[in-house]
Amino acid sequence: MAKVKTRGDAIAFAKNLLDERGNTFFSTTLQQTFVDEANRIVFEELVNTNYEFFLNTASFTYTADAERFDIQSTTVDSASAAATPYKIIDLGHTASSDAVSANNQLLQWRPMRFKERFAIQRQFGDYKASATYHWCLVGKYLYVAPMPSEALNCKIYYIAPLADMTNDNDELLGGYAHQSFGDAVGYCMAHLMNAKQHKENPMVEQLWASALERIRNCATSRVTEEGGHVRVTRHPWD
Repeated sequence: MAKVKTRGDAIAFAKNLLDERGNTFFSTTLQQTFVDEANRIVFEELVNTNYEFFLNTASFTYTADAERFDIQSTTVDSASAAATPYKIIDLGHTASSDAVSANNQLLQWRPMRFKERFAIQRQFGDYKASATYHWCLVGKYLYVAPMPSEALNCKIYYIAPLADMTNDNDELLGGYAHQSFGDAVGYCMAHLMNAKQHKENPMVEQLWASALERIRNCATSRVTEEGGHVRVTRHPWD
């Protein structure tokens, strides 16, 4: 069972790696700063390697004839407070407001650049009902082109931003993936603390490098089963 799962666990783990027995060299405030930064760094590494750990979904109604929508009214951070998505993975609409199903399939929207929205609007003209919708996120606003002529039942699949940790019992990585990679937050924190000590402990740097390698090699997929196939080759004597 993983031992480094909370903010307090990571702080204690990092201090043990550096043989820091109290708060003499690193104040409590500095320790909290380092662990929060380490948590963010590992989160971003995991998202870049495999966003599946952090995937969220939400539904909303896009108003007819509206150029933009305040997505922050729909999406949340890792503490369930309203927040703009860290990344949008997929976005589209369905015929009804029910869950996505074989009879209510998601019609995916395409990403666009902000400056393309009016050109797309002009391109589709009065054929908005059959148009392929395009989107971009600017600040907290989701811009859509062409502007829909009727309200749309939308689904968004996104990565929530990390909420700030406030106490030692808060789970690392927003409560996701901490069972497997919480120790990486501790290694990263020790790495940041070691930098303040001019990298006096080279073993800490090796441990953090190994943790990064483990993320990049082992977090890529949680699916071990591969599709069945037959490979036909010639006999050696053919």
